[in-house]
Amino acid sequence: MAVIFTECEKYGLELLDDGVYQNDQKLGEVGCTDGIWWAIRTRRNQGRVVCDCVMDAVWWLSITETSSTTNKYLQNRPLEQLTSAELQQLFATAV
Repeated sequence: MAVIFTECEKYGLELLDDGVYQNDQKLGEVGCTDGIWWAIRTRRNQGRVVCDCVMDAVWWLSITETSSTTNKYLQNRPLEQLTSAELQQLFATAV
């Protein structure tokens, strides 16, 4: 628990008895079973995500939903190649 707490502090997250929180909103849970670190997001019904270490598990919870929108635009092209409409959509979802 101390290791998870330390990593949560690095990302400005709060570790409570029932999970990891940010701004009073539960993000999910982080744990270690048989030496394997995992994370579960509250908003997604995808089950446990296996992580390499506690740092990866907490980071995975800390990334926001808007990050997936950002990745949608940036996975195939650099920022400089996006159209103005794509840039507007990207910045609108980041707020």
